[in-house]
Amino acid sequence: MKIAVCEDQKEEADWLCTAIRSWAADKKLPVDVVSFGDAASFLFSLDDNVYDVLFLDIKMPGEDGVTLAKRLRNMNNNVFIVFVTGEKEYVMEGYEVDAVNYLLKPVDTGQVGKCLDRIYGKTDIQQPYIILDTGEKMLKLLQKEIYKIEVFSHKLVYTTERGEFEVYSSLKEAEKELQEGYFIICHRGVLVNLMHVVTIGKNSLMLADGNTGFHMEVPVSRRLYNRVNEAFIKFYRN
Repeated sequence: MKIAVCEDQKEEADWLCTAIRSWAADKKLPVDVVSFGDAASFLFSLDDNVYDVLFLDIKMPGEDGVTLAKRLRNMNNNVFIVFVTGEKEYVMEGYEVDAVNYLLKPVDTGQVGKCLDRIYGKTDIQQPYIILDTGEKMLKLLQKEIYKIEVFSHKLVYTTERGEFEVYSSLKEAEKELQEGYFIICHRGVLVNLMHVVTIGKNSLMLADGNTGFHMEVPVSRRLYNRVNEAFIKFYRN
């Protein structure tokens, strides 16, 4: 788990980082904690990093914490946001950006621990995911969000519940990062997520997601039909 602390007061940032590392040590969890003094330096780091949790001070020089949080949500960044501030009046802004918690200063280690327990208990943070480098940004993508991966020239196009993303890679490399038994090649250069397969025919299958309204027909190779059908049955039996 990778955690960022965005706090302009160095002493408070150092204390928070120590409290987080102490929680991780007690839970025997591998946690990487990084501290930033302002929104700009945190945003710059997103070119090469993906964070699971962000402890965010609201009042900072330059861009404030609420504005940064809104920007992250507009970027489709699904980081868990925890506001850490001495100002009570910003509670409603926390709801607007789906903040997971709101810690009022002075914060104690017990509050930090309870907050992290709550976050770690959420299913999403423990679910398998991949990191995509689109060339423009690094993206953390839960594997359950992926509908289909398809080869186009030297690119892979990931069709997901958050839209389409292109990366320079091969299908073979993509398969290495995916959870075994959840994905199957159904046609040359096409990999589908069995979690979203609802029907299989001799020449095509249907992908659908009731939560988002997504649906798509995907071709199935005659040569691969039996393999795809067997994988589909095995997946749902398990």
